[in-house]
Amino acid sequence: MEPTESPTFYDQHPFDWVPPEGSEAIETVVSPLLAKLIESLDPNSLVLDIGCGAGRVLGILARKSIRCIGLDRSRVSVGLIVERYHRPGVVGDNLHLPFPDATADVVISDGVIHHTEDPAAAFAENCRILKPGGRMYLAVYKPYGRYPWIYTYPGAVVRFGLRHRWATPFVTVFAQAPYFLVHFIRSKGRRTWAGARNLFFDYFVTPRIAFLPRAVVEGWCAKQGVRVVEYDENRGASVHCFCIAKAPRS
Repeated sequence: MEPTESPTFYDQHPFDWVPPEGSEAIETVVSPLLAKLIESLDPNSLVLDIGCGAGRVLGILARKSIRCIGLDRSRVSVGLIVERYHRPGVVGDNLHLPFPDATADVVISDGVIHHTEDPAAAFAENCRILKPGGRMYLAVYKPYGRYPWIYTYPGAVVRFGLRHRWATPFVTVFAQAPYFLVHFIRSKGRRTWAGARNLFFDYFVTPRIAFLPRAVVEGWCAKQGVRVVEYDENRGASVHCFCIAKAPRS
C-alpha cells in the first residue's frame, strides 16, 4: 500500500477469493466484530473501505444498500469493485488518502495497514478521514500464533521458490496444491483453485508484513484521540480486531 512496494503485486494477485454473487454467508467472509458493525449501520452512513481489494466487504455493503466507496492501490482490484458492485472506487495510497478530513461515518481497514511501510502513519490517516463520533474497524496481524512462524519460515521457502523458475513447479505441487486441498475441504467444496491461489499469495508471498500487538494499537489510539470500544482476539484466526470510536465534537 505504499510507493516503495511493488506496484504490480496486488494487480497480479488481487485478494479475490469470495464469489462476487454473494453466495457465502457474511459470517464466513468477515470477522464476527465486522459483521456486527455492518449489521448496525444506518444505510445513510458513508463507509470508506480503505484497502478494499476486490470488494469482499464492499459487496456486502452494496447488497445492504449502504453508501460506500472503496480505495485500493491496485487498479485491477478497483476495476473489479466498480464492475461487480457498481460502487465508486479510488486508486490511492493508504499513507496519503485522497479524502478530506472528517469525511467518513465509518472507516474499514480490514487486514491492510500491516502491509504498509508505516502502519502508524496509515492508522493516523484513517483517523483523519473519520468524522467526530464515527467508528473504525481495524484488523491487523497478531504477533503470536502460528502465522508469524509460517510466514517467516515456510513462507521464506515459498518466496525463494517463486523467484526461481526452476523451483516454481515444486511450490505448486508441494505448497499450493495442499493449501488448496485444505481450503476445499474446510469450505465443503466451495473454495475454487483461483480463490485459494489468491489467498496463498496474500498469506505467503505478500511483500511486507508487520505483526502488531494490541498494546501498540492502543498506543496509536491514545496519540490520535480515539479509543477502542470493542476488541476481539479472534481466536484461531491470524488477525485480531478492534472497533474504534472517535469522540464527537463537544
